[in-house]
Amino acid sequence: MIGQLIRLGAVAAVGAGFVFLIQQSHADDTAESLAADPERLREVQRLCSQDWVGTGDALCTAASQARRKRFMGSGGPRYTPHPVELFPSLEEDGKPKANEVEPDDSTMPAKPDAE
Repeated sequence: MIGQLIRLGAVAAVGAGFVFLIQQSHADDTAESLAADPERLREVQRLCSQDWVGTGDALCTAASQARRKRFMGSGGPRYTPHPVELFPSLEEDGKPKANEVEPDDSTMPAKPDAE
């Protein structure tokens, strides 16, 4: 009986120490390190969704910032790095461009005969 209690206590102590070591090994997680490691980010987000207080406010906040950083990017160039031409049919002086192609009579609608 006492032998079983000693074994149970030893297993509990080893398990608690293992959990403590795992938490200490990831204590240096920052938003940048989590953004660089998507697997770890998913794991931390899962832990935060299950138990925010148990996981820790600092780690969950870092995970939120890392997710935002991965989604929004680093603030580099926009989707269209070149300027968008708002009115492509206008010349620079604001006048309409001349048609380079002459209209074809086959595409023009037939005019009704005047009687």
